Amino acid sequence: MSTKKIIEFTEEVPFEEIMKYPGEYFAIVDHKIVAHGKEPGEVQREAERISPHPLIGKAPIHEVVAY
Repeated sequence: MSTKKIIEFTEEVPFEEIMKYPGEYFAIVDHKIVAHGKEPGEVQREAERISPHPLIGKAPIHEVVAY
């Protein structure tokens, strides 16, 4: 993978967009999610077709707990 960068969700992409892919890796180019999936290497390769240096992250898994 290319140079790592910590992604600040609020700066790059709205958190609501990222949470459409819980538990998946995603790639960001120009503040847009351009690829997502379960395998980071595949996500990276797909995104590199658009830009040589995409930002790669992993969406958190959200769970609903009822009391």
